[in-house]
Amino acid sequence: MYIVKDICRAIRTKTKKATVQLFLNYKGGTGKTSISSAYGYYLAKIGKRVLMIDLDAQAHLTACFNQESIRRNKSLYGVVVSGERLSDIVVDTSLERLKLVPSSISLSALELPLYRMPIGEFRLRQALRNVDKDYDYIIIDAAPSIGLLSLNAILACDELLVPLLADFLSFHGLKILLETLASIEKEFQFYLGKMHIFLNRYNSAYPVCRECQEAIHKFYPQYSLKTVINEAYEIMDASSMGKSLFEVHPDSKAAEDIKDLVYEVNGFK
Repeated sequence: MYIVKDICRAIRTKTKKATVQLFLNYKGGTGKTSISSAYGYYLAKIGKRVLMIDLDAQAHLTACFNQESIRRNKSLYGVVVSGERLSDIVVDTSLERLKLVPSSISLSALELPLYRMPIGEFRLRQALRNVDKDYDYIIIDAAPSIGLLSLNAILACDELLVPLLADFLSFHGLKILLETLASIEKEFQFYLGKMHIFLNRYNSAYPVCRECQEAIHKFYPQYSLKTVINEAYEIMDASSMGKSLFEVHPDSKAAEDIKDLVYEVNGFK
């Protein structure tokens, strides 16, 4: 009879094609969705095959790609609960190499079915196994909440990207996230490949921003990135238009910051 850690080990040892990167922070309002949408777009822009997954019932990532018209009809709910193929709900975006798994309000009802399912914690990872050979990167934007859906995302990812604001509440959210990861590692014999922490809406003119940056480098040197996403209206402006930052403001400082983030996280030269 198999136990959870045996199943987890078997899944983890499978030869993977795509690198699965999860954007997550249990504190809302950190700009996670806006950053992840621009991040995924730029990966596709430089030639990578990218699948973005909206794992938040509020469907903000879906809206960032102007997919309002289809988001009510497609989400991961049917894939997880009914065994639908993930490839059947993938939709195109304005960029050929960038695909999207949209979200809908139906995801808000997914927690209870997951709880009732055998090995419900691994349903997303199992679904990704059928498409990961088709992509270089799978980027997941998860809701800022603790539950089985976010647990699925963590157990499915290879790398975790954590955007922080330069304030006390963001650091408190980071503490909760790290404690949760420690519990997951112990419970499921799961070991996250990499974690990257970076500051968003950074303003070097504010002492608190500089102090927070120093604190991250001091207390989390193994996770902290040199790249910061500076405070800028262009990212929010692009999101509000349902377009990518690189479509609307390609020459902005914000676009340069996203490029730096992509290159540092992935070790590109």
